Amino acid sequence: MSIPAAHLNGGISIPSFLHSVEAELRRVEEVLHAELSSAVRTVVAVSSHILEAGGKRLRPSLVALSAQACGSSFDTDRLVNVAASAELIHMATLMHDDVIDGAEFRRGRVTANSLWGSQVSVLAGDYMLAKAFSLLARDGDGGIMQALSRATIAMTEGEIAQIESRGDTRTSAARYLSIIHDKTAAFMSACCRIGAILADGSASTQEALARYALDLGLAFQITDDLLDLIGDPARTGKPVGGDIREGKVTLPLILLLEKADPTDRTTVERIVQSDSVTSEDVELVRQLAETSGAVESTRDVAAQYVSRAVESLCALAASDAQDSLRGLAEYVVLRES
Repeated sequence: MSIPAAHLNGGISIPSFLHSVEAELRRVEEVLHAELSSAVRTVVAVSSHILEAGGKRLRPSLVALSAQACGSSFDTDRLVNVAASAELIHMATLMHDDVIDGAEFRRGRVTANSLWGSQVSVLAGDYMLAKAFSLLARDGDGGIMQALSRATIAMTEGEIAQIESRGDTRTSAARYLSIIHDKTAAFMSACCRIGAILADGSASTQEALARYALDLGLAFQITDDLLDLIGDPARTGKPVGGDIREGKVTLPLILLLEKADPTDRTTVERIVQSDSVTSEDVELVRQLAETSGAVESTRDVAAQYVSRAVESLCALAASDAQDSLRGLAEYVVLRES
């Protein structure tokens, strides 16, 4: 899906449907660069490498859009700092993920752990987390701090649960959804909640936005896992089949195992549980997922969560921000990266 985009500092591009928060995202980018300065040269080098890699800036967008959707005034300086803290947490977790997975590429660039090693990458991720919570401490809102802290805890638990499930081809769809609820959706939900808190949104508005982002996050991760199997590396910025090589049992694989005949199921189980997955193995799983209907079924599940997310927006007053949130939900299942 090709969507017109505006460009922020550092070459970050945002889709046209986020035009209503473009000014805020530009300022978030400035805060990220300012916060990731250091007297330690390696910290600066690693931070610059991560910032230059870009990203969707989805989390700060959710914070800003949710604040705008409340229809009341808010302190833009506070919003920018809190939104930047959410992105710093996200960036830190990606760095840690790359170390855990032994990833060599992300967003079309060599990962920090490939360039500086695991020790520096883990510590640089810790540095970003510390900077994030330093920003939150300066803001001083206990509700915002609690929301992001709880979501970060859930994210860590979800990642560990996924590691526990590696290679387990008996993993159910319910188990998978519980894992991605914690590792992805809960944090997106918190981003919308804190945006509403910043704008003094009512309890019902906070809940509507949190529900929206929870379903959005589930759809986002399901689509991400599907792209890992069938996506174009030139667009996704990483090799296809990374999840299979790491033994991650994601929804496309779960649905394939449900639909496959006994012979194909045995083949797929062998590949997922192998310590040396080849490109030919990945291609075979992709073909089986396509022909069995698992790919289409995965898309359908993601689309159902998007529909639920859009339904939650009906509780909000009509606004440009509401339109942007709806556009973001639709983009999630149509994106190619």
